[in-house]
Amino acid sequence: MKKELRYAFSMIELIFVIVVLGIVASIGSSIIAKVFDTYISQKAVSTSSIKTEIAAMQIANRLSHAIPWTLVAKNPENPFDDFICFVDNPQVSDNIHTAIEWIGADNDSFEAMATPGWSGYCDTSSSTRLTCPTPGSDIALSKNIIEKLSNNGINFTSFAGSKPAIFFKTDDYDNLTKYHPSCIGLVAGNTDCAIKAYGIEGTAFTHPTLAFTDSDPKIRAEHYAISWSAYAIVPTNFRDINDDGIDDVYDLKLYYNYQPWEGEKYVNGSSVVLLNNVSVFKFTQLDNTIRFKICVQQPIGGANIAPVTLCKEKAVIR
Repeated sequence: MKKELRYAFSMIELIFVIVVLGIVASIGSSIIAKVFDTYISQKAVSTSSIKTEIAAMQIANRLSHAIPWTLVAKNPENPFDDFICFVDNPQVSDNIHTAIEWIGADNDSFEAMATPGWSGYCDTSSSTRLTCPTPGSDIALSKNIIEKLSNNGINFTSFAGSKPAIFFKTDDYDNLTKYHPSCIGLVAGNTDCAIKAYGIEGTAFTHPTLAFTDSDPKIRAEHYAISWSAYAIVPTNFRDINDDGIDDVYDLKLYYNYQPWEGEKYVNGSSVVLLNNVSVFKFTQLDNTIRFKICVQQPIGGANIAPVTLCKEKAVIR
């Protein structure tokens, strides 16, 4: 009987194989760890980019419908006594007045249908102290949309309750009061130049009438805008995310559904957080353009790992 000899690995060969496998394993684990770190970083960048872009678009869309000369920069720590009106100082940009507030036109009913809720045109030739016909409007449509959006907080057809306001395209309502944030209730509590109104639903909805509730005569213009809410973007909830004892980030909160011409402040309105972990929110105005910048910090994980910082900047032409 013939026996076959089978040769096994020698000790040196076995050690060599183990060393090679160890080298391959170390290289592979390093590559896997690097790929994972890259994935985590890219995910953080992508997440923060999407969230920041959505928040910036929401701010830009609302600012695009701001009524001219109503923007105010405020100090969030003292919003009712420390403010700067854009109409007085257009290039507002500092580290103190970091909240912005304005009156927004009711764009929802303006562009809701082929026949808008309000046309933006007033027939001044046939208007009186109490009425101003607005051809091409459907006030009933505006009434329904505004009441639903405000959760019936706005009463469009009665003297009782909060009402919408009309702002004409002019900077002078009478001989004493200019069209200015200080006289529409955004600052100083003065509402002399704000015109509260309600709609009279007649038989011809394409030619309804707007009746002014103020007793003092106001200067009219052919172009106007209806508003039922002011808006404010305010930094809130400052906090430290890297344990260095300094507040690094905050939340950016949007306030809405409040009426300064009824004596309300933004703290009386509804609110929603637009963006978390904001590190920078700056804005400035040049002519008819508003520019703002938002930076956010997206934590990656781990106390010793620096968060990803991403910034978005937009310009809004009004």
